[in-house]
Amino acid sequence: MKSSEMRSRERLLVLSLVTIFCFLLTTVVLLGTLSLMGPYASKNDHLKTKNVFYPEPKTEAVRQKPALTYKQVTNNKKSYRLASLLQKMLKTHPRPADDYFGFNATRSDEISVKRDVPDARPSECKNRNFKYSSLPTLSIVTPFYNEALTPLLRHVHAILSRTPPQLLIEVILVDDNSTFSYLGEDLQEYFRILDSRIRIIRNKERKGLILSRLQGEEEARGEVVVFLDAHMEVCEGWAEPLLERIKSQPSIVVQAHPIPINDHTIGLDTGTRARCIGGFGWDMRYIWFTLPPYLNQFRGSDWEPFPTPVLQGSCIAVRKSYFNAVGRFDPGLEIWGGEHFDLSFNVWMTGGRIETVPCSVVGHIYKGNKYSFGSNEKEYTIFKNNLRVSEIWMDEYIFFVRAALSHIRNPLPVFTEAELRSLQERKKLRQERNSKSFAWFLKSVHTEQMVPSKEDVFFGEIKNTKSEQCWFVFEDEYVGTTVRCDLIIKEKTFSLDRYGRLKYLGRCVGYEESTFLLRIKECPSKSESKTSMTWVHANDSLMTAYHSEYICAIQAKSTFPIHTGKDLVQLQMCDKQKEYQTWTFMFRF
Repeated sequence: MKSSEMRSRERLLVLSLVTIFCFLLTTVVLLGTLSLMGPYASKNDHLKTKNVFYPEPKTEAVRQKPALTYKQVTNNKKSYRLASLLQKMLKTHPRPADDYFGFNATRSDEISVKRDVPDARPSECKNRNFKYSSLPTLSIVTPFYNEALTPLLRHVHAILSRTPPQLLIEVILVDDNSTFSYLGEDLQEYFRILDSRIRIIRNKERKGLILSRLQGEEEARGEVVVFLDAHMEVCEGWAEPLLERIKSQPSIVVQAHPIPINDHTIGLDTGTRARCIGGFGWDMRYIWFTLPPYLNQFRGSDWEPFPTPVLQGSCIAVRKSYFNAVGRFDPGLEIWGGEHFDLSFNVWMTGGRIETVPCSVVGHIYKGNKYSFGSNEKEYTIFKNNLRVSEIWMDEYIFFVRAALSHIRNPLPVFTEAELRSLQERKKLRQERNSKSFAWFLKSVHTEQMVPSKEDVFFGEIKNTKSEQCWFVFEDEYVGTTVRCDLIIKEKTFSLDRYGRLKYLGRCVGYEESTFLLRIKECPSKSESKTSMTWVHANDSLMTAYHSEYICAIQAKSTFPIHTGKDLVQLQMCDKQKEYQTWTFMFRF
């Protein structure tokens, strides 16, 4: 009887255990199903419309996933908060039309602010190893004024994701008293959520790009300061080559290789190679010069750093201590323009060096300058800045700058007494640093720059206003035209002096009497020029006297055995109806 009772109890115990196990199993399955459904249902409730900036994760076939870590959970929460705030800024804050920004801001708003950019650099850039512990730290300084929202956000996201965190101390954004509401409290909150290393300095009044850069540099704590424009996007591996080069030399300023971000598609080609050096025109325009062939003799590859006479200005990296030792940017320069010339001349002429580092690639939206210049107009301020730079650094060569600018704007800007005093202080700083002459700079650094004669009235490339092709000289000394213009090189530099001589590399442009094709010949003397062939440039026509009337230079296809079918320059009867008969010189003095 006792054994039967025990068996009965055992059966009851087994039945109870089976019941408990089934209950627990059902509970686990139910909770698992709810946990899979819950987050996605909740997220879809909030995101009724497609979010192109932070896309929802794609659903996949049922797969067991590991539990999320706390860091992953908080990152997901941060991304969701940033996406929501971005949508709010785009929907609730008005912005100007695309024309105001000078590029397709609408297309930019359709592209993720955290987009991936293909790394098209060669393996010699990608496979380099850096000892991060020995590289200097860096601070980014980016001023902005009424900038388009998504390029500015993309600018910051790119810096954070493509700069080694152990090297990046901070991103300092200097708001130069912007007036657009989306750049206010919501932007401040966005960056507060994004990263604690981002700081915004708010100017209470307009100071301009130059003083805003200086203000940001004053507060920078990194060993190296990088000045960037707000509509730039750094590419993979951009920082390390710059910092390594700065580490190697105490007195150097370096710049990244700037590649264009297409102003319509907002796309960029990171495989574009650096083939130019920076220079200047005699009207103080920034001009690209073809990379001199002799530089390649000292470089192992196309991706090694090379010296450049003038900084492009949008991505400048310099050790903070050296920047202060050379006198920083000239604080007497107003709003925008000229600071890249000032720093370039300063560094080279006082014993430093400037280089372009091709392995450092940075995208840049080249757009129309919509920067507000306050009470003065844009042209006046830029001309005044460039005159100030030339007064300080260019010695007797300021003659050409003044002569070129006076034909664009007359009268030229005038300095106040206070401005003249500050100008003299910068000259004194130049003397204290034992600066070399500007003649030395042209002879030793910017050797590609062609120097006009004081007798020249017109100088530089001669461009056809219809075809936009410019003159060049064939090996047999006939004058033809080419589409490769707007690059100052000796082979395409002509001048017309006050004696009427059209000169080319020490010789003169004449014509062949049988074909009237232009050809290089020996120049007549100054006294002979009155009785020999003389040229006149007026109303965009380049003409010379032939018997009792003028004949004009025109771009024409050769029907002669000489360069048959190619564009040559020929003299024909002057006719205002002939569109290919108008020409402009690059500079007028």
